[in-house]
Amino acid sequence: MSTEAPAATPITATGTQPRNYDGQVIAITVFSTIRLPGRVFLPILFFVTRKIPKLTVTLRQLSFIHFARWSIIGRLPYNGPPQKKGRFRYPHMYFESNFNGGWEEYIDAFSHILTNGMTAFWGTSYGFPKPLPTAPFKRYIQANETEADHYYCAYPDATSTMVQRALELDTRLAALRRDAGRIDPDAFAAAYTRFLTDAQNAL
Repeated sequence: MSTEAPAATPITATGTQPRNYDGQVIAITVFSTIRLPGRVFLPILFFVTRKIPKLTVTLRQLSFIHFARWSIIGRLPYNGPPQKKGRFRYPHMYFESNFNGGWEEYIDAFSHILTNGMTAFWGTSYGFPKPLPTAPFKRYIQANETEADHYYCAYPDATSTMVQRALELDTRLAALRRDAGRIDPDAFAAAYTRFLTDAQNAL
C-alpha cells in the first residue's frame, strides 16, 4: 500500500479548481523571450543534452515531475485575424511541465537542485533573474506563465511515483502469472513469496 498523502487541491474564488489542475497533478506553461545569444546557444544546448542523457539525470530523478520540456518557438500556426502571419520578431522559450505537489515547492526544487540547469536554459531570456534567491525567480515565472484553457491527466489521483510503482508491479506480476499454470503448488508458494519480497517497494 502506498503511504503518500494526497496533495491539497486549490480552489478559486468561484469555488472551482484552477484549469491547470487535475487531481494531484499540475500543469505549468511558461513563455519567455530569448535574447540574441540564445538563438545560437540554446540549439547547441538542446543537441548536447539529447546526445548525453547523463546531463539531465538529476532532472529525471525528481520523481514528482511527470515530464519537463523546453522548446524554441519562432512562429505560431495562423488562425486568422487579428493574428498576423509570419515569424515572431524574437524567438520564445516554451517551457511546459506536469508535476505533483505545490507550485512553490516545484519552483524551489528547480532553483536549489537544478540551479546550473535553470541558468543554462533560461539564462538568455529577457528579464531572467537567476534561480537563486528563489523569490525573484518565482516572480519571473509567474509573470511569464500562461494558465491552460483545459488540462487532462489520465491518472489524476496518482502521483508520478505511484504510477511508476504500479508499472513495476505489473511487470513483476505478469511474470508470476505466466509461470503459475505450469508449476506445482509448492513451487508456486515459493515463487509467490519471492514475488512479495522483491515487489515490496512497489506494493
